[in-house]
Amino acid sequence: MKTVYKLTNSKKIKDMSTVWIMLSAFLCYTGMYAVRKSFLAGQYQDLDFGYGLDAKTILVISQVMGYMLSKFLGIKLISEMPKHKRANWLIGFVLFGLSMLGLFSILPNVLKPLALFLNGLPLGMVFGVVISYIEGRRNSEMLAAALSATFIFSTGLVKTVGVVLMQDYSISEYNMPFFTGLFFMPLFIIAVWMLKRAKDPCSMDVEERSERVPMYARERKDFLKQNGWGYFGLVAIYILLTVVRDFRDNFIVEFWAEQGYSQAPQVITLTEIPVAVIVLVITAMGILIRNNSKAFNTGMWLTISGAVVILVSTMLFEKGYLSPVFWTIISGIGIYLPYILFHCLLFERLIALLSYRGNVGFLFYLADALGYLGSVVVLILKEVTGFKQSWVAFFTGLNIKTAVLVLIISLLTMLYFNRKITVVKIQSATA
Repeated sequence: MKTVYKLTNSKKIKDMSTVWIMLSAFLCYTGMYAVRKSFLAGQYQDLDFGYGLDAKTILVISQVMGYMLSKFLGIKLISEMPKHKRANWLIGFVLFGLSMLGLFSILPNVLKPLALFLNGLPLGMVFGVVISYIEGRRNSEMLAAALSATFIFSTGLVKTVGVVLMQDYSISEYNMPFFTGLFFMPLFIIAVWMLKRAKDPCSMDVEERSERVPMYARERKDFLKQNGWGYFGLVAIYILLTVVRDFRDNFIVEFWAEQGYSQAPQVITLTEIPVAVIVLVITAMGILIRNNSKAFNTGMWLTISGAVVILVSTMLFEKGYLSPVFWTIISGIGIYLPYILFHCLLFERLIALLSYRGNVGFLFYLADALGYLGSVVVLILKEVTGFKQSWVAFFTGLNIKTAVLVLIISLLTMLYFNRKITVVKIQSATA
């Protein structure tokens, strides 16, 4: 009886710990998103930088440039960060970002892009700090799914709050980002406190998922030398998904305005809820696959399936068989499913599959840095070439090209890693 009681009690403690980390990760990243994404609720049509440039695109490029640089800095900083400094870095990053939104509201127009560049500069490292509390656990997929919910749901939520502040409380476009970030700040502080008190991975977690330790320059070079071709195949997929996801996220307000929904800000959030639920249920189920090789391959097949969903739904939308609402939801599932799989399953299981003593922070940050570089390049090309398309035409074209490339690269990358694992197993058996 005592043994049964101990096992039951242990399970309850583990379940409580899981809920604790899931909730704290979700609230923490939602707080960061309020500081990073809220300015996107504005359209800034009265802002003019001259030379025929679109003002909002310039603001987006400025912030993404800072965010991208943050990702490159994070390759070293996040992969080497010791545990005891994580909470302080989290609070410092987000408070600095919020203060830059305060500057954004008062600086002259010509300096507003600089404020957003500085706003993005620390925020790109928040994800790496939060994921360090989650990785290397037997239920990492479930925990990361809760964190990843913010990519879909919270981005719509903070923009909805921003629109409501402008429409119902007469807060200007330039003050709105600061007040939106300030509104979410108490939740963020509570979430950091919760993360700081989360339990570390247990011995069984380490046995099944490998020990997660800091990766310094030598370890990072060794990993790329041993797994570079396959890893950069994954990075290529991630870059494509980041570009299409960023454009969807950054200019969804303009897309809905073009479709006649400018006075219905709730559509931004409501269309993302089913996407979030479906994608996160699928990705969280990765916890049921204990075998790392099967889990990784399942993730790759789901990535391929996501590309097919994007391709088919976009073609149906172009021909008028899908409404804008249904296309946004269905294509959103196709975009976010593989994107979230990288955060919840693919990189996590790749580390475990290769039995590599390191951390997913390095894998994420190199991929993220290059992904945001891709977004910046496309944004700049959009301005340089003179963007004349409707947002519908632009989004459909981008989706189709992305889907085709993701299909091809996914198949080649999966083939590479399966051959590599087969070789490793043969070498282990003959050793």
